[in-house]
Amino acid sequence: MTARREGLVPARPVWHGDRMTVHVVSRVRIHDQDAMARYVAEAPATVEAYGGHYLYRGAEVSALEGSWEHDRMVLLAFPTRALALAWYDSPEYRPLRDLRQDSAEAIILLVG
Repeated sequence: MTARREGLVPARPVWHGDRMTVHVVSRVRIHDQDAMARYVAEAPATVEAYGGHYLYRGAEVSALEGSWEHDRMVLLAFPTRALALAWYDSPEYRPLRDLRQDSAEAIILLVG
């Protein structure tokens, strides 16, 4: 697999000084593809504005145990929990979060 394939991006170190990177994990089931296309195009700028980056976003997910009934998975990394929460609650991301909530079902976890 190459980093150029849709969804794959180069990994970055998981430590920031003495703190481990915080992750946001999203499992998404899409019911409005057009609205989600806008979300997918615009969300990265908001993530980057808060020091985050994508580790993965795409549909190549297989369950090794249990079941997987979602269309996409997204894995974000932020230097701190405070920055991850600031991004999630930010005025820049809020309209996109609303758009995602209207166009898909998601389970979003904050890890770390």
